Amino acid sequence: IGFSGGLAGNDVARVGDTGISVQQYGRAVDQEIRSVSNQLGRQLSIDEARQFGIDRIALARLVNQTALDDTATALGLSSGDQTVREQLMALPGFQSAGGFDRDAYTYTLDRMGMTAADFENDLRREATRTLVASAVTAPAAMPDTAARTVLTYVGETRVADWIRLDESNLNEPVPEPTDEQLQAFHATNEARYTRPETKRITYAIATPETVAKSIVIPEAEIRAAYDAAPEEFSTPERRLVDRIGFGTDGEAAEARTAIDTGETDFDAVARTRGLTAEDIDQGMIAASDLAPEAAAEVFATDTPGIIGPVPTPLGPSLFRVNAIFDAQVVSYDDARADLVLELATDQATTTIHDEIRTIEDLIAGGSTLEEVADETVMELGTIDFNAETTGELATDPVFTELVASARQGEETDLGELQSGGYVTVRLEAVEPPSVIPLADIREQVRGDWVAAETASQLQALAEGYAKELNDGQEMPELAGELSVELNTTEPLTRGGVLPGTPPRLLADMFALEAPGPFVVADDGSVIIANLKEISAFDIDGQGMPDLMADLNRQLALQVSTDVLAQFTAALQASAGVTVNQTLVESTLDQFQ
Repeated sequence: IGFSGGLAGNDVARVGDTGISVQQYGRAVDQEIRSVSNQLGRQLSIDEARQFGIDRIALARLVNQTALDDTATALGLSSGDQTVREQLMALPGFQSAGGFDRDAYTYTLDRMGMTAADFENDLRREATRTLVASAVTAPAAMPDTAARTVLTYVGETRVADWIRLDESNLNEPVPEPTDEQLQAFHATNEARYTRPETKRITYAIATPETVAKSIVIPEAEIRAAYDAAPEEFSTPERRLVDRIGFGTDGEAAEARTAIDTGETDFDAVARTRGLTAEDIDQGMIAASDLAPEAAAEVFATDTPGIIGPVPTPLGPSLFRVNAIFDAQVVSYDDARADLVLELATDQATTTIHDEIRTIEDLIAGGSTLEEVADETVMELGTIDFNAETTGELATDPVFTELVASARQGEETDLGELQSGGYVTVRLEAVEPPSVIPLADIREQVRGDWVAAETASQLQALAEGYAKELNDGQEMPELAGELSVELNTTEPLTRGGVLPGTPPRLLADMFALEAPGPFVVADDGSVIIANLKEISAFDIDGQGMPDLMADLNRQLALQVSTDVLAQFTAALQASAGVTVNQTLVESTLDQFQ
């Protein structure tokens, strides 16, 4: 894409006294689009690129670079011609067998819409930016203690024994709550039992399923549909078959004789010919899948067994029939219900499409939902809609969008549902969040109370056992007394995973400063764990110097990146950044 038209000479943005030209911005966006397109394996359109924020990414990158350019200019810094020449000669895109390829250089710049002077000025600015950035980030080298501290922290391992207790381990079952307990629990947990803001919605809907219910299909039409598609209601006889091919009739006959006399078997013959089970497997086949001569013999037998030699287009063959599956026919009576549904749904879809214009005209003319339902195939319905509402209609994105945009007392435009139907809604009222009365959710509150009381009693029980462990009891002994399974972890690091347990178990294990017991609740049960081993990371082990050096480089790079980001942000705040959004949009329009 060229960016040398009438917009040239204008700046899409400025940082201090330094501008970002239309050409620079256009090339930056183009480069970003090409990069992302290569990653995706397809060419992005400008609309997709803007959805991904590529245009903003390109502008942000240019602003960061220009902040450094502006600072370099203020400091009187620039890179010499020799530096630019060395950079240019080293670029791999301009190399050939004989070294720097001027023709490739000229061709590439022509495609980019750049002159040599523009490109070399970009190289000069890039070299100068690198000079400024290097000066800013030079002090970011990290001491060895940083890598040593990180490795010591993440490399430490711990081992623990643990057991799980549930309600069966309680001394007695949790009793039924009293009315006073339920009322207190309901009052204490009002937030849990508060209905979110709810919209009372009336809607008119027409879907193939709803309209089909009122359609009567003539018996003759149902019978005609059945007779017109015999292949849908009948399955021919099929056989599970293996096949071994031979070069001559004599080879096939000799193999068959050897099988019949017991000298060998079908699978052994296949192996001697270098064939695997997959090679000889023909799968489940019908007679139509074989040549007529082969089908006549393979499907003549009433029992599984060896067939052949049989002539086939691939040469003489032995077949083995492993199983026989009789033909199946779905009777008219068995198929009738599905046929009626299919025919009625097809007719309903046509009916809905035929009435769409009428429905839209009625809505546009100010008809109420009730009037639309009276005059068309649409049906009325109501729903109390909030963030907790479920069901196919409530979760349809078109329906939820209509509800969100609905105005009280007004019918919305018609929306096409993902199910293929159409709906229009009217907002009747908006009910603010409110606590649901205990009488309406008594069983739910009872279940929550029992679960909370069970968890509380289990926690108290587990903490008592943990105290016994702390006083000297051994975990295997406790597990035996309680008749529960004793588990022992592998050596785990902080980033490890312990399947079947909550993440908090590992976190609490590493929160302890010394071995000892701890308790973790886990959704209806409780875990008693006993940390028994803490092993420090061997920081001086084999390969550690290389690992530490690599980690130090990563840490230094992260710090350098953060320092440079903060520096450029400070430069932008000090110098000021202005963006000509109109010119940005004009530049992006040239990609269309």
